[in-house]
Amino acid sequence: MEIITKENIVSIVELNGELDNESAEELRINVEDLISNGKVNIILNFNELSYSNSAGLRELIALYKLANSKGGDLRLCSLQPQLEDLFSFTNLKKVFNIYPTEEDAVASFE
Repeated sequence: MEIITKENIVSIVELNGELDNESAEELRINVEDLISNGKVNIILNFNELSYSNSAGLRELIALYKLANSKGGDLRLCSLQPQLEDLFSFTNLKKVFNIYPTEEDAVASFE
């Protein structure tokens, strides 16, 4: 997991591998740290993420609510096809703003 800040507009968290119980906790800690430091506009880049279980999805929803409660937003980009299917099936596409590329997601905050 790598965190990048772009021009103080948005923080980008690049996810890789699988979003499961262990990595969901790591994600939560990292995103909560960003938010507690005033970086409330966050993009999760799923380009290198191949899988998420229910714990990962629950964590995404909780972090989305946290960012919104602090006046920010959590947006997603670059979902792999199997994750796009998962987000469609669970209706999470209606909850999250999802962009095809990181550049599109960054531009949505400007």
